[in-house]
Amino acid sequence: MGYFDRSFNDDGNLNEFIASVSGRTNPNEVENVFQIVEDPNQPGRYLAIDAPEFTSHASGQLISLDSPPSANPDDVVINYLTPRSTEGTTPAPDHTGHYRNPLVLSDGTVVVAHTDEQGPLANLGSALAPIPNYRFRLKVLGPDGGFLAPASTLTGGINKTVSFWNPDQMVNYSGELWELSAVEVKATTPPPNTSEPPLAAAEMQAFTEAMVDPQDFRDFLNQQQLAVIVVRNQTFRDDADRQQPFNLRVPGGVQTIGAAGTVYDIAHFQLIQGDQLRGRGGSADPRPGRRVLARFLHDQNALAYNLPNPGGPEGSTPIFADGSSAIFVPTQRALSWQTTAPDGTPVVRERFWLGLQPGEIRTCDGCHGVNRFGQAGQGASTEKPDALVALLQHWAGLVGSGDIFADSFED
Repeated sequence: MGYFDRSFNDDGNLNEFIASVSGRTNPNEVENVFQIVEDPNQPGRYLAIDAPEFTSHASGQLISLDSPPSANPDDVVINYLTPRSTEGTTPAPDHTGHYRNPLVLSDGTVVVAHTDEQGPLANLGSALAPIPNYRFRLKVLGPDGGFLAPASTLTGGINKTVSFWNPDQMVNYSGELWELSAVEVKATTPPPNTSEPPLAAAEMQAFTEAMVDPQDFRDFLNQQQLAVIVVRNQTFRDDADRQQPFNLRVPGGVQTIGAAGTVYDIAHFQLIQGDQLRGRGGSADPRPGRRVLARFLHDQNALAYNLPNPGGPEGSTPIFADGSSAIFVPTQRALSWQTTAPDGTPVVRERFWLGLQPGEIRTCDGCHGVNRFGQAGQGASTEKPDALVALLQHWAGLVGSGDIFADSFED
């Protein structure tokens, strides 16, 4: 992003993020990263679309970034593959239209859905006889003055006459259909099955101390469609983030102070799950639907195995004296989280929705992680998370582990 605000306006340590003065490696801002695909010829290289939230049918500028697993996030750079003007809907001399659904073929050819339209979407016809100004066609890209631009079309166009209800009136359309979401059809060798990533030494030490077998635990997670989030030290924050509090202290436990000024007590790690709900039914009894609304963790399967947190806010787990926390979460759904003060007031908030897969044990070394250095100049935490030890012992007391669990799992 080029700009975003600080989370509190009464803390002199926090400031607005302004890309032009941030000193970050990446010089090219983007607002969104939609329709991301990996280049089959260069693993770790991704193409995507930066498009405005509205008015362009999720089409915009073609971008790329190189982010293999070995890359440090501080070093990742966004590349503009089409002019920056193509992100927006203001016509410009170098605007080459709007792009979406990028695809890199096995021979390196880049195919996109493209429209020559530079402005915002519009209906050039009527409600019952629409004529869209956006006309997406599958096109092959070629070099164009340091950027990529359409060089040829893949088809001669697909023309149809269709009718549908809107739902109260009949709508009729006759003309060119959109061409979207291309895929390459080719013979490939199935990739090998990959095993679960090995646990880091700190988490392995926790499993050993709790006397829980990691594979038994992962089998349980897969069976129950659960995952676990582990944070080694919630008081550790990356040195680049000056928009949220970083002088953090666990009451009676660890603290990390990056500058003189306000110190924030954090006591709880609170999870938020995205539920698909409608506005109908009110907040007390909303009906299922397509709109994703944030609600504090209430998944009963996850809550059944989480550590008790008496006095904590809804959907939370305690932050231990060493700064660690560990919590069962539902999988394959949108999740977010925040640390809170002892009274439940949010302190540091995750900015995105994220998802986990069944069986996953996701570890963060700190709150949002430390790329190279934290706010106090420290490296990433490598300490054993006491909260994980406690969570594993609590789980073992509920369902058993080792041979006992293996027998019940087979049954």
